[in-house]
Amino acid sequence: MTWRNSLLAAFGAWFVISAWALNPMHSSAYRWTSVILGGLSLVGSIWVLFERANRRWWYWAAAVFGLYLGLTPFFYGFAAHAWALWVTMAIGALMLAGGLWNALSRGDPDLAKDSHRAA
Repeated sequence: MTWRNSLLAAFGAWFVISAWALNPMHSSAYRWTSVILGGLSLVGSIWVLFERANRRWWYWAAAVFGLYLGLTPFFYGFAAHAWALWVTMAIGALMLAGGLWNALSRGDPDLAKDSHRAA
């Protein structure tokens, strides 16, 4: 699932950057929300790329972060700015979908490859 983790890391990085690049109302609440949740997504996704333990909990957290970040235009009052609304909702929805896809996957092919190498 490394490519999916890489995408989740990229989405997290986008939300960190969007705190300044895509904040039409210059809201400090949105800025901190994006930096904290985006940063957690970025760091967590990179961490699970290298961690070979059960990480299903992380994917559920990433899905919740994506849902929340996708809805932030409504929470922080910039839903009237169509470009910011659609970009934020699209990346949040992709992050939600990626987190759910990883969380609901039956197996982790990366873990299976490692167990075959060890045998």
